[in-house]
Amino acid sequence: MTKKIHLAAITILSMAIAFSSCTKEEENLTPQQPGAPDISENGTNPDEKSIQDLSQRSFFTGYLYTEGNEAGTNNIYIYRQHFDGHLTFEGTAASGGAGNAAALGSQGALALDNHHRWLLAVNAGSNSVSAFRVHSDGTLTLTDTKSTDGTTPVSVDIYRHFVYVVNSGSADILGYRLDSAGILTPIPGSDLPLSAANATPGQISFSPNGRHLYVTEKMTNKITAFNVDSTGLATFDNSFNSVGTTPFGYGFARDHFMVVSNANNDLPGGGSATSYHGVNSGNLDNVNGAVPDNQTASCWVAITAFGRFAFITNTMSDDISSYYVAPWGALYLAHANAVNTADAPTDIVIAANNFYVYNINSMSHSIGAYNRSFLGDLIPNSTLSGIPDFAAGLVTW
Repeated sequence: MTKKIHLAAITILSMAIAFSSCTKEEENLTPQQPGAPDISENGTNPDEKSIQDLSQRSFFTGYLYTEGNEAGTNNIYIYRQHFDGHLTFEGTAASGGAGNAAALGSQGALALDNHHRWLLAVNAGSNSVSAFRVHSDGTLTLTDTKSTDGTTPVSVDIYRHFVYVVNSGSADILGYRLDSAGILTPIPGSDLPLSAANATPGQISFSPNGRHLYVTEKMTNKITAFNVDSTGLATFDNSFNSVGTTPFGYGFARDHFMVVSNANNDLPGGGSATSYHGVNSGNLDNVNGAVPDNQTASCWVAITAFGRFAFITNTMSDDISSYYVAPWGALYLAHANAVNTADAPTDIVIAANNFYVYNINSMSHSIGAYNRSFLGDLIPNSTLSGIPDFAAGLVTW
């Protein structure tokens, strides 16, 4: 299949260009620029450099996790990532709770801390959240399971020793402190409602600086923000109108921008993505509107290590789109169809070496593996079959 770059006025430089180091941008200090950028960044794009560095792949191994979301006993499934990107099944760990044997319709059913010491998982069938200690061989030890004081938890996140979960059924959030033994202690006063009882959350996550929480609300077309103080206590801040219909999953690019997928009620060809600045101050403002990808049910989002590219699964188009994130935060569609997937792609994640991309295919019950290629392209690598029917969440280290 021939793929086209959907950016005007881009001169594609030689693939053998040399790359130099990059510097971190200051939020809102780079003025918005007109026109489409050169996504090679004059040969300095670090996310492009990482796919050329063969040494980073030669010795890479890691682990990938998803949860089965089974009714009765929810299990975490452990997979070994090999240097060539393919996966092998390693085992399971019971979560201490139950799944609900249904599609969660959310991003972030699992969360891994930045140092891959702790894994958090929602138990949608028993209204609880579980904490696991992560060992160097990829195995997990369950350390605690606590109630979410609500119904149908669907997304969880961790920042340092603070954990927050969002409940879909009761449309609220709850926070915990995670201690060195892996025990979750609920934070008094952190049980807070979303903007409406029918909010139907898509994801909860901390801002890059940990001072704010954001929840996408699929039914209200809002993004609700909470402030987080030094003790971990969240307080309601604001509910922002989404620029784009049905905001679903998101990730943070260049440490300062929030890239949100818009499923647009699953209208054929109606998917899009929106970039917001102000994420570290709690004041969201869109950068260049809802940028269409012309695909259907654009839902889950993964961001490359240096924040230059966003990959979005299109559940009803059976493919993945890619966007470039400019230094000023604007989104530009790189590939409407970066790669075809198996049936009904959902959760997506990028490996720690920034080279391999993995996604769950919910109807074919498989995990697809892909190699990142130049300028937001993806190349099929391998497929792992036989994952649980209602697998949800995908994290890796």
